[in-house]
Amino acid sequence: MADKNNSDVDIGREPSKFWYGFIGSQLIVPLICWYTKIKVKPDQDYLKEEGPIVVLGNHPSYLDPVVVERLTHGRPTNFVAGEFVFRKKGWGYWFKLGGAIPKKQFVVDTVAVKAMMRVLKRKGSLCIFPEATRFIDGTSKSFDDGVARMIKKTNSAIYIARSNGAYLTWPRWSESGMRMGKITASFVRKLPGEKVKDMSIEEIQEYIMDGLAYNEYDYSRASNPTHRNSKMASGIQNVGFICPKCKKQFTMDFVGGSTVKCSDCGNEINVLGNGLFEAGNDESKTFEDLHEWVKWEKDIIAEELKNPDFKMELDCRLVKEIGISSFAHTGNGKITVTADEILYEGSDCEVEYGIPCHHGKDKRVSKSKMDLFEKNSKNISRTYGIQSMKGLAAKYGQYIEIYNKDGELYRFYTEGKKVFKIQQVVMLFKKMDFEG
Repeated sequence: MADKNNSDVDIGREPSKFWYGFIGSQLIVPLICWYTKIKVKPDQDYLKEEGPIVVLGNHPSYLDPVVVERLTHGRPTNFVAGEFVFRKKGWGYWFKLGGAIPKKQFVVDTVAVKAMMRVLKRKGSLCIFPEATRFIDGTSKSFDDGVARMIKKTNSAIYIARSNGAYLTWPRWSESGMRMGKITASFVRKLPGEKVKDMSIEEIQEYIMDGLAYNEYDYSRASNPTHRNSKMASGIQNVGFICPKCKKQFTMDFVGGSTVKCSDCGNEINVLGNGLFEAGNDESKTFEDLHEWVKWEKDIIAEELKNPDFKMELDCRLVKEIGISSFAHTGNGKITVTADEILYEGSDCEVEYGIPCHHGKDKRVSKSKMDLFEKNSKNISRTYGIQSMKGLAAKYGQYIEIYNKDGELYRFYTEGKKVFKIQQVVMLFKKMDFEG
């Protein structure tokens, strides 16, 4: 039997007729669509288009590859996905057999780039979510012109997909799974390769950015969809971390159902079935949606960053990868975030001496294993320059992830409600440095 964690699978291969064409496209994807109410039909223009083709889509939720597969159904497509998706035992192997290409987030991944070029050179179809990370607050985000350059180099046709309802169904911040509702999608822009030949990289980038510009809350206001979950508000407190009423930070708590509440002033905010917000009572204050809330928070953080002595200090646990799909707790210490860097000071050891863990929690080990962990731990100081980062991967409420220069992943579990702020601080410092 094939090793389900085999990292030597031919990345960028033509999608397997069995794994992609039958198991994925004919069995698994239709079941997911039925369960999640994805109502999407194949696009006939796409099926007739000559290759190479680059399909681009926003990234509102984990369901996006399924949505795009329905649009492209009938034509095998290589999907580019975050490397973290391939860490699941067995799944990574299956995804690669289906032609999926793993890409590390926020670092230059030459292996992934070569695999993408391989697909386009054989006049295949390649699907990319160029924002590289799921929506935070229901809106699209900017990205560099790397995809535009690849499209220009290969004279690929451009198809831009847009979904409605995917973010509301499964928002990134959710701690309670999906909020069942309806998801639709279509190609909003189609550009043949012949026309791409006559465009500059700047024109291609503008075409892509305009086509991907989207706000799910505008869709909600216009269509008033209904989404259901017994814990609609669970997880919002990790992104909406500043109280709109008293402006205290990290005081918003999920208190059950559709409500988050400030532990300091009692401000209550309810999440409606269409994803919009309303005040819990006459004394409470809220924004209409999470996008407006986050914009306000960014302004507050930006003011804090004007202080030359700004820094965040947090206790953390260091976790590193063992192979492809397992992790080990290798150290404990503190991370300090400043204008220039993220500094880790604490202990670390080689992964073979670490404590195996699952979802950040240590597994039970023998006393001898614990003794090895303690014996081989060394005090270290490690810095990560902010300006060299393309972004900062994070799971809100739990951890941040950073790759070192050798491509090794370091995961720092820290104070949950502060994870989103760390990420925004890094991105705002990068923006301030760029703008001079």
